[in-house]
Amino acid sequence: MTGTRALLVTRLSIAVLLVGSATIGAATLSSAAPSREEVQQARARLDSLNRDLDLMVEQYNQARLRLQEVQARLADVRAQAQRAQATADRAISSLNANAARAYRGVGSQIAELFDSASLADFSDRLEFIGSMAQADSDLAVEAQAARQEARWTAEELKATAEERQGIVDALAAKQDQIESRVAEARALYDELDRKYHEALAAQAAAQEAASSSSSSSVGGSPIPPPPAPNANVAAVLQAAYSMIGTPYQYGGSSPETGFDCSGFTMWAWSHAGVYLPHSSAAQYASLPHVAQSDLQPGDLVFFYSPISHVGMYVGGSSMIHSPQTGSVVSVVPIYWDSFVGAARPG
Repeated sequence: MTGTRALLVTRLSIAVLLVGSATIGAATLSSAAPSREEVQQARARLDSLNRDLDLMVEQYNQARLRLQEVQARLADVRAQAQRAQATADRAISSLNANAARAYRGVGSQIAELFDSASLADFSDRLEFIGSMAQADSDLAVEAQAARQEARWTAEELKATAEERQGIVDALAAKQDQIESRVAEARALYDELDRKYHEALAAQAAAQEAASSSSSSSVGGSPIPPPPAPNANVAAVLQAAYSMIGTPYQYGGSSPETGFDCSGFTMWAWSHAGVYLPHSSAAQYASLPHVAQSDLQPGDLVFFYSPISHVGMYVGGSSMIHSPQTGSVVSVVPIYWDSFVGAARPG
């Protein structure tokens, strides 16, 4: 979806509802224009679809975080297994070498005993031979322990690799689900877009209402960032506001790819040197919480239960966020009816 198309779609719901409230249903409208009920039904379907997509994308992001953890553990276990096998191989090799030497030298050891010049010398030589035997016994125990550790780590390595593959498969399945819902969302956006233009064609007043509503949306003059409590937050807000109009992309976390909701807040706060996980639920779990009454610009605000959406508070009961498929980064009123908490990075 092009930038112009995406901007149009983000304004679509407000514009169409304004059309509905202002002119739809009037006798002067053509029969092609949608009824207010049709617009409301389409909006309800869109809201439900976006809610499902929020949950899917959050699950997708959490699975990617788990995959990163398992991949790191897989590397550690693989290195441990290699070390254990190398220890076992060295111990077994030494034990085999000692056994070969003992086999070849058993006659000379007995001769050395009987060549002793005294009982004390005999006792010393016997003790030395005994210590060599004990050393071999200890080496055998070490070899056995190392082989057992190698077997255990090999089993753990296999289990971890299977866990990783399971996550990869789950990610692929989740991605297929998301792509299917994205296609459904785009089809619905197209339907709303068509109805929107039908309403514009049917009534000039509807076009004026849409134009006035869009001037307060993301497509007008650049919106300046709000005052920040400190320089770090100022950098975060400046970065966030510079992305207004950037398209939504699930799994995205950069201007080049586009953003999902947690990818956007993660990217913005990286400009203050703060690392955030790419998951709205994980961000809420990892940050100190703040009360709604203590909100400051730059704080993160979280929505739904389970948490599946995050935005950045900018003051005046507004937030900047990357909403959902087909939309762009924009400043909107906070979803207080779905608000579950807030947190402060930094």
